[in-house]
Amino acid sequence: MRTVSLIIILLVSSVAVSHAQQVYCPPPNIGFEDGTFNGWACDTGMVDFIGTINVIPSPPVPNRQTMINATTGTQLDPWGNFPTLCPYGGSYSIRLGNEQVGKGAERISYTFNVPPTSNEYDMIFYYAVVLQNPPHQSYQQPKFTVKTFDVSDNTYVDCASFNFIASADLPGFKMSPAGDTVFYKDWAPSTIHLRGYAGKQMRLEFTTNDCTLGHHFGYAYLDVNEDCNSPISGNIYCVNQKAVTLLGPGGFGNYAWYTGDLSKQVGEGQAFNISPPPADGTKYAVVLTPFFGLGCVDTLYTIVSKNDGDFFFKAKDTIAVCEGTAVDLTAASVTAGSSNDLKLSYSTDPGGINYLYKPDHIDTSGTYYIKAISPKGCEDILPVSVIIGNPTFEVTNPKPVIYPVTVDLSATFVHDNSDTYSYFSNNEATVAVPDYKHVAHTGAYYIKATNKVGCGTVKPVYVVVTPPPPPVIKAVNAFTPNNDGINDYFSVSISGYGKFSALRIYDRYGHMVFQTLSQEVNWDGKYDGTPLPPGTYYWILDGLNTYYNSKVVESGYITLIR
Repeated sequence: MRTVSLIIILLVSSVAVSHAQQVYCPPPNIGFEDGTFNGWACDTGMVDFIGTINVIPSPPVPNRQTMINATTGTQLDPWGNFPTLCPYGGSYSIRLGNEQVGKGAERISYTFNVPPTSNEYDMIFYYAVVLQNPPHQSYQQPKFTVKTFDVSDNTYVDCASFNFIASADLPGFKMSPAGDTVFYKDWAPSTIHLRGYAGKQMRLEFTTNDCTLGHHFGYAYLDVNEDCNSPISGNIYCVNQKAVTLLGPGGFGNYAWYTGDLSKQVGEGQAFNISPPPADGTKYAVVLTPFFGLGCVDTLYTIVSKNDGDFFFKAKDTIAVCEGTAVDLTAASVTAGSSNDLKLSYSTDPGGINYLYKPDHIDTSGTYYIKAISPKGCEDILPVSVIIGNPTFEVTNPKPVIYPVTVDLSATFVHDNSDTYSYFSNNEATVAVPDYKHVAHTGAYYIKATNKVGCGTVKPVYVVVTPPPPPVIKAVNAFTPNNDGINDYFSVSISGYGKFSALRIYDRYGHMVFQTLSQEVNWDGKYDGTPLPPGTYYWILDGLNTYYNSKVVESGYITLIR
């Protein structure tokens, strides 16, 4: 039986936000940035058959509470293909748990004091989950638990505590390429909102456990953001910006933007665009509604500030390349014309949350986003449409026709106005069809579509044309050149799909006695003006089959009678 895995990557950002946009920096080493577990408490133990977790304090246990640095974190998670080192954090992450089965359970916790002036205190974290869903009861599944404990009042905070339990129904999860029963969720943020806990002592608890039957495992990666920034970004704009986009923290089910006094709703969605930018010092609020069971309803405030610096950010609207070619979004040409001192980041969503791990090697068509931040805090995010592949079109073989009806190759498919088309008689597309609108011969032809960047696709089309009958050649077998007006001349005619080229007449000794290049010139039985004697002569007609463009040669005997 294949083992079940639950993998969580978590980043927590501890930020206190008041209505005046006052922020407090998180407690020391909550992000492991000194490379140790200082400030964190570790516990290890077991999960029993009914799902009860029993752990006891311990030092950090190798392979159960494991520090990951920028060197060891270059590896990708084998289930979700995301980095083990959190891309949004600093230089360190930890792994909580391991892939060994046996009903193991691990916990790591951090105890801190909420500042006495912070009635609005937010713990914002990022997580990525990978799990295999076995046929177990919910209480038996591997899981990852986030809990917030009020040490001062000896109670858990209900809406700030929730579980991720192995299930195929978790929102936002995708099937892992590593196995058909493995599901994962790439990096995404969530929040723990603490309202009314100013001055109290709180404890964050993160716990992983194997399945209760001991055959499937769960583990987590944790990282903590230690900066002091507001959870709302984009609130600084420079003088030359024509718009401001406020961006709320990711991971919520709904975002509602209001004026600073909450009297009027002005926007909806994670990104709130304001054009033109508001006056310096304008306050806004966003009400965050979490997905069911994943946090508390939260209200954050921000003040939009104007900066006197310049901020120029441009990005190509569309990048198109041929099939088998990767796109490098980090290339200077992609953001040509932008300021030189911008900090750029890349994502797959307009909020900049779903981190793009390899922006220098994009091999899938789609819309990607580049976020730019200036040294003075001005920022913007722009979409770039990446198109990878050659033109696509479907060809329908035409119905058979009978010559002189012909076939128009350009009428055998639906045209895309952004592509150009050419027509060939060979698969290598090197021999052009002279008149592709009037194809008169049965065979395979080839249509090549070329897009604006020179990528080409060649497809065959099969034409069936019933050919015409061969040319008809007529000649008499005797003539009497006696000037009586009856049968005085000898001629050979070619009709139908044929063309006259030359007529030659020879005597019985093989001497040519007559030649003409025109069907209108007839033989009068003379050679150099002298009448030839009666007898049998031999004629040869050279002609052209105009349908096949092939040579026609016909011959016969003529009796000259005097």
